[in-house]
Amino acid sequence: MKWIRVWVGLILLLGGVGCTEKRNEKNWVRLALYSDPASFDPRLVRCLKDLTIAKHLYEGLTRMNGAGKPEPALAKKIEISKDHLTYTFYLREAYWNTGEPITAHDFAKSWKEALDPKLGSDYAYMLYPIKNGKEVFQGASPEILGIAILDETTLQVTLERPLPYFLELTSFPTYFPVHEKAHNGPFQLKTYKPDQEILLEKNPTYWDREQVFLDGLAFSILSDSNTESALYYKNQLDWMGLPISQRIPTDLMDTLIAKGELSSYEIAGTLWVAFQTESSPFDSPLIRKAFSLAIDREAIVTHILRGSQTPARGLLPPSLSPHADSYFSNEDSLKAATLLQLGLEEKGWAKEDLPPITFSYPIVETDSKVAQLLQDQWRKVLGVEVSLEARERQLLQRQTKTGDFQIALGQWVADFHDPLAFLEIFASPIEENGINVTRWTNEKYQKVLTHSETLSNWEEREQQLLLAEKLLLEEVPIAPLYHYSFDYQKNPRLEGVVFSPLGTVDFKSATLR
Repeated sequence: MKWIRVWVGLILLLGGVGCTEKRNEKNWVRLALYSDPASFDPRLVRCLKDLTIAKHLYEGLTRMNGAGKPEPALAKKIEISKDHLTYTFYLREAYWNTGEPITAHDFAKSWKEALDPKLGSDYAYMLYPIKNGKEVFQGASPEILGIAILDETTLQVTLERPLPYFLELTSFPTYFPVHEKAHNGPFQLKTYKPDQEILLEKNPTYWDREQVFLDGLAFSILSDSNTESALYYKNQLDWMGLPISQRIPTDLMDTLIAKGELSSYEIAGTLWVAFQTESSPFDSPLIRKAFSLAIDREAIVTHILRGSQTPARGLLPPSLSPHADSYFSNEDSLKAATLLQLGLEEKGWAKEDLPPITFSYPIVETDSKVAQLLQDQWRKVLGVEVSLEARERQLLQRQTKTGDFQIALGQWVADFHDPLAFLEIFASPIEENGINVTRWTNEKYQKVLTHSETLSNWEEREQQLLLAEKLLLEEVPIAPLYHYSFDYQKNPRLEGVVFSPLGTVDFKSATLR
């Protein structure tokens, strides 16, 4: 926490770099965030709204385009060896907003710092594909990391094994270079007033500034979705809804759908119930499966979401999974009750012996309604009373990371276009990747994923990844609920926004007509 405060303080000092005291509001896009960023350091951000801000303040070797493909950004040219193990990045002439040149040293330094557990990056594991990345995180010397600075503008990276999506990873914030008191993205931080506003203005030193058409992005911190929608309809905001702000209020969703005015785009994301598998009673796979089978996922989508989301048929979103059939039944009440009884008998318990159970979830209107519906379904199907506990989102993240929960609402959006973006979450204990809050581990599952990484035949690899998903869902460390589509409405004058299937939006080349 101390590091975050220091980092924000440093950025505040440079708020005036390249700034003007007045801004032409006609060419600023007005947006809302549901809370302050957890950090402005791209290596420390985690949720979509913070990742979105990071991708506007910073840039990496590559950037994702409108087709969802990586293209050169700070790297003007990329050479890949025949064995696909070595990537040589030739940097273009580019500068930090302080006027200093961006060099290969900036990347090397930032990546090594991200692999230092003292920094506290939840996404440090995304650097593991680099040779010796995992060993460095576990305490080995950073000097053995598979990166070489050939000269000031040439960076060579050696991988542990061929990785077809590595250039997607280099567009992710964990791979961004960080330089003290500076930004290198299409925008720079002008103003940050906690709990009030964040102003990002066009970065005059950005290498591709001719393709940045807005003067800036103005974010208001608004925790209430009804306030956000009211401001939108008063023409004081240009965007309403996901991914950077709250879900559109349920009642308003019905109106927008009826009028045909609701916009949405499918993303590679899943909402689920996470079980703390080291804590009783959810150390029992039978009891976890009982709670999962008691859930009516259709009811969640139909009666609460009312948007374009789809009931989960497995862990992987449709865009990442070739598996056409569902891995589990929707609300199999009889089987759920039977499995609960078997789980209780395995423990030598009667139902009355169950400890008090608490379900934790974020303080968000839709999530609260989902929690209430699940509470009702578990009561009716299993005869189990579950208490509800609403938590501020960042507090809930800390609570689940330390294992201080029984059941919690969780989610994931893929960081790259591959099933491993989901499956690798559960391949390591939380001490290694910072995100496997279920604490579930399975040796066979780990071996299947490790084997999949050695396969060059895509069909064979695909079958191994599907086997891993099946193994995970048989033991139910999580109960998938639905796959995401993001619902939103925007100012018709706002054009050129790039929607990523990985959940972020890019205003780099957006315009206001």
